[in-house]
Amino acid sequence: MPVYKYYSVIHKEDGAFIVSFPDLENVFTDGESLSHAVSMAEDVLALMLTDYEDDGKQLPPASPVTALKAPEGASLVLIEVNTDEYRKAV
Repeated sequence: MPVYKYYSVIHKEDGAFIVSFPDLENVFTDGESLSHAVSMAEDVLALMLTDYEDDGKQLPPASPVTALKAPEGASLVLIEVNTDEYRKAV
């Protein structure tokens, strides 16, 4: 059961919580609340990772938290997904 963990950066902007992934290019989402943003981050990460698996692409390595720094006003949030569970749910 493939479980992946990547840190996200979440910050509030114009009333929304914006999510990006420092280790993943062009992977973004947002949410109306922090919990909604985390849920959306789980979904977008699982979708991207299952695409990588399906295409046989090598997954980008996840940086340790010590190698990352959130910009002022933002937080690092660990997002964990299981691609087998995601596949069953969709």
